[in-house]
Amino acid sequence: MAELHIIGQVSSAKNFKQPRLMCKWTFHVGNGWKVISGNEEGQTQESCDLYTNNPVWDHPVDLHYSTQTLQNSPKLLLQVFCRDTYGRILFLSYGVHSIPLSPGMHVLECHTWKPIGNWKDRLHDKFLGKGLQLTSPSVLVNTVDRFEILTQSMGTVIVCLHIVARNFDKFGCQL
Repeated sequence: MAELHIIGQVSSAKNFKQPRLMCKWTFHVGNGWKVISGNEEGQTQESCDLYTNNPVWDHPVDLHYSTQTLQNSPKLLLQVFCRDTYGRILFLSYGVHSIPLSPGMHVLECHTWKPIGNWKDRLHDKFLGKGLQLTSPSVLVNTVDRFEILTQSMGTVIVCLHIVARNFDKFGCQL
């Protein structure tokens, strides 16, 4: 079996208007991929940098997969939240990024976005902090299902990963 080891961190965020951010992350794989060790999901701490407005999380990621196929390789789903001036935790944005299968260090810049809906939804978001959220964010991992969503660009989440690949050449994969 081929093995993929993902070691790194959900590092930081940039270009968000809100200063106090946190991030939930989840790895998604298809059939044929199996987790040997590690957590496929986690959440960073809340971080606030009032000077640069770029929160730093440095939240560790350590995950080990085995596989017999390259199809449905790992994807990272990010959900960014903020704390407002009233202490409420509000949803900000989603982001999805494919995990590279080539060995080495990779710095991923995951651009995030949020669903915007109609004009009433936008008013609720602006004045009440009630942004639209998907009932099942895991649908975003399937690229076919997300083309009909109206969105607004948000900030970027930086993820630094070290990829270790083993035995992919035995399956005819030259990475």
